[in-house]
Amino acid sequence: MDRDAELRRWLATPRRTWRWNRGETEGYDAVEASGAVLRWYRWSHRAEGGGAHDLVLQAREAFLRDGPPRPTPAGVLDQLRAHLASEQSE
Repeated sequence: MDRDAELRRWLATPRRTWRWNRGETEGYDAVEASGAVLRWYRWSHRAEGGGAHDLVLQAREAFLRDGPPRPTPAGVLDQLRAHLASEQSE
């Protein structure tokens, strides 16, 4: 496996990220759309054990068929669906 080539390919893939929280200050939920995969995760701002956790990878088709794997605000879902539709039309 050529790790440098994989990293370049990953960095070159267009992506968009949506973040939201429910009023908490220690982190947020997010979904990142990149190519045919959606990356759902929770982010923690804590010094110890912080960063991304509860990662769920979901195929674009699975999202369009089944919806999100966790509760997500309607406005985020509307923007995500519009983004995915615009990618399909390109």
